[in-house]
Amino acid sequence: MVISTKTNISEGSWGNSQPSDLDYLKPNGFKFQIHTLPNVSYFCQAANIPSFSIGFTTTETPLSALYNPGEKPQFGELVIRFLVQENMANYIELYNWLTGLSFPENHEQYINWNKKQSYRFPAIPEKRLGAVANFSDADFFILDSDNNPNVKITYYDLFPTSLEALDFDISSGSVEYLIGIASFKYRYYTIEPL
Repeated sequence: MVISTKTNISEGSWGNSQPSDLDYLKPNGFKFQIHTLPNVSYFCQAANIPSFSIGFTTTETPLSALYNPGEKPQFGELVIRFLVQENMANYIELYNWLTGLSFPENHEQYINWNKKQSYRFPAIPEKRLGAVANFSDADFFILDSDNNPNVKITYYDLFPTSLEALDFDISSGSVEYLIGIASFKYRYYTIEPL
């Protein structure tokens, strides 16, 4: 009787486990663009990659609880900060989008917003325009150490949920430019190495 001493376990080598890319991610190496908001995109100073989590179910046993994945994904809020232009053009872009979605004065505001977005969807009939004109996709490019796009994060069906207040203050001795802060919800996002 012959007993084999061979195993099918492959051993890792130290050389194979070393990463080939030793550069670190820079917090200021990004470019953010929302297709509906060109001025906001140009002056964007900060953006986040929102949290992503999934729920779980619990199975009770006499000894301890067992946890199982499989609930709906939950995406955090996307928040951006942007320098406000002197003529407030980028702030007004966001304001108009929020006004079009919420139509605080009358229904015409919603209809007018959709009509202004028709250039983005020339093949869609006007009656169906509201179903897609309320949303926009957005791209967040993470740049490598040479400032070339390295990773692309795409947010699908994005829309604004808030635009924070702008505080003017004459008592300040130095000039600090106003920063707009906006929050967005979206359906989901994908991460794609370039």
